[in-house]
Amino acid sequence: MIEVKQEAKLFEYTVHTKDGKEPYISITKYLVEQEEVHIPEKVQDILVKEIGRYAFRGMKIKKVQLPKTVDTIGSHAFYDCRELKEIFITDYLVEVEDGAFKNCRSLSFIDITMFQERYTCLKNLLSEMNQRMVCYVRRKSGDVKLVFPAYTHNYQENTMARMINQETYGAGAHYRETITRDGILYQEYDKHFYLASNVDEKEALYGIALSRLQYPYELREETKVKYETFIKENWIAILDWLLKTEQIEEIKWLGRYEGIGQEEMKEMLEFLQSKEEIELLSEMMGINQERFGKKKKSFTL
Repeated sequence: MIEVKQEAKLFEYTVHTKDGKEPYISITKYLVEQEEVHIPEKVQDILVKEIGRYAFRGMKIKKVQLPKTVDTIGSHAFYDCRELKEIFITDYLVEVEDGAFKNCRSLSFIDITMFQERYTCLKNLLSEMNQRMVCYVRRKSGDVKLVFPAYTHNYQENTMARMINQETYGAGAHYRETITRDGILYQEYDKHFYLASNVDEKEALYGIALSRLQYPYELREETKVKYETFIKENWIAILDWLLKTEQIEEIKWLGRYEGIGQEEMKEMLEFLQSKEEIELLSEMMGINQERFGKKKKSFTL
C-alpha cells in the first residue's frame, strides 16, 4: 500500500492504493470550524471512500453529510463531537468501526438513503447509540420515518452466584431489534408501543405515533386507530411539545390529517391563540375552514 499525504482546503487526506486497484481517499483531518460538513464524492478525481480514525475528533460540528462513495467510518472518527446532531448517510456505508460516534450525546437524527435496501449499517449504528434517535429512511418505494426511544443498561452483581446481571430500562433496545439486515419488521415495531407507553418518556411516544401516521408503511388499520386514539388523548400536550421543539410542519400536518376532527381543531385554535402564535393561528384557521366549510370562529389577532 502506498500512502501519499496531501492537504486540501477543508481536509487533510491520504491517497491509498492496493494490489493494483483504483486508488481511494481517506479523510484524515478536518481543518476548518464549519458547523455543517459535506464530504465530496471525489477529490482530484479520486473517490473518497473512508473517514479516517479520529478525523473529526472534538470538532464543533452539527451536521455531517456523507456521499454514497463512503463505505467506511474509522474508529473514533467523530469521537467527542458533542454538538453533532444530524448525520446523512447511504446504505453503501458498510463498516462503522468501534467508537466512531462515542460521546456524541446530541446526535438524534439519522437520514439514510437506500440504494440497495441494505439495513446493516443502520442497525449497527443504532445499536451503538442508546439515546433517542429519529431515523428518516429514503426508499424507492416510499420514505419512512421512525423514532427509536432511549434505553439504558444497569449491571447488578450477584455475589453468591458469581454473576453480573444486566437490567435494561426503556423500550429502545426492543425497538432496535426490529431492524434486520434486509429491512424493518414494521408490525414488530408497532407492537412495542404498549411496552413503551409504560416505560418511556412521553415525548418519545408522541414522535412514534406521529411518525407512523405520517409515513404509514405497512401500518395496519387497528394499529393506526391506536395511534390516532393516543394522539387525541394527549392532544394539547402533543401540540405544546411540537410548538416548543419548533416542529411547525407537523402541526400543520395534524391540522390536515383526516383522523383529526372538528373538536380537535377547535382545541388547536384555542391553544394557538393562548400561545399568541398569530401567524400559525391564521394559517390553521384557513385549514379549518377548508376542511369543515363552516363559518370561521372569530379570534382576536
